[in-house]
Amino acid sequence: MAPLPGRMNFGLFDWVEHSERLAPAQVFEHKLELAEAADQAGFHAYLLAEHQGTPLSINASPALLLSAMIQRTRRLRLGALTFCLPWHDPYRFYNEVCMLDQLSGGRLELGVGRGVSPLESLIFGLEDVEASRRRYRETLDFFFAACASRVVKYRGHDVELYNKPVQKPYPPLWFPSSNRDSIEYTARHGYHTAIISSHAEARARFAQYREIWSEHRQDAGRHNAHVCSPFLARAQHLVIGDDERQAIQAGVEAYETWKSHMHHLTRKHGRPDVLPLDPFAERSVQRLIAGTPASVAAQLKAVIEESGMNYLLCVFSFGGLPPRTALRSLELFAAEVRPRL
Repeated sequence: MAPLPGRMNFGLFDWVEHSERLAPAQVFEHKLELAEAADQAGFHAYLLAEHQGTPLSINASPALLLSAMIQRTRRLRLGALTFCLPWHDPYRFYNEVCMLDQLSGGRLELGVGRGVSPLESLIFGLEDVEASRRRYRETLDFFFAACASRVVKYRGHDVELYNKPVQKPYPPLWFPSSNRDSIEYTARHGYHTAIISSHAEARARFAQYREIWSEHRQDAGRHNAHVCSPFLARAQHLVIGDDERQAIQAGVEAYETWKSHMHHLTRKHGRPDVLPLDPFAERSVQRLIAGTPASVAAQLKAVIEESGMNYLLCVFSFGGLPPRTALRSLELFAAEVRPRL
């Protein structure tokens, strides 16, 4: 489905969490079924997280799951939010992006970032933030150079390139934002972005983005200059059912499991929790909306207005929710919630 300028756009976001009840193969099959359902329901995109060594995600290699989703969908755009570039070999990353865009017929959304957890980066021998930043810049610079050339210098050798993305000069770029500095970067370059903050804080960040983007939208050298209308997104946990109380109960239980996955690494290493997480608290950076379609639609209208977003990333599958519950939420959202928004 093509994006709708000036209107709300709807996609899916998924951490692809570890499950105590399902084998990894069953988790992956569930995500493929969600992708099929999202494709048929006309969602814009399905974006996946990348994490390492944590129950928050068993999607340690997003390109593999994305390639399977490509084969099960026709219009749905697919991508990672994000590929954590310091963890990737630059040459292999470039080629995997090209292959995904070619296999999908130009449906790839390309999220890039450093990775939010230093504890995960240690797996790849990145001992400090500066090392991670350096690897990020090296990988992104190589990607841009490779997209613009047929021959690139890599590790002292001239390498010929026989693969290119379908989308020119490359797929649309996403970069998640959590503070003023990252907003400055994403807005100057016109990246699609997803804000990690409370709804009230998101409104200020999105206003900051729009101001900076408007000022610099004609600058030369912008990374995402080929995108005319950037997405300003928020992820939202959703459980939608025919019974209000049952939906809320299922949502709260799943949220607490997801929350434990989010805090797993920091608590394992005796560090304080980084993000305030509560299903209903205003200060929480990730809240829960659960209930009947009418109730959820009313709550979402308020959230959209409060935050100033133009793209809603629906989190239907999280924290061990049964696959049928997640699929039912998607179906009810498409049939009864989205038309009210």
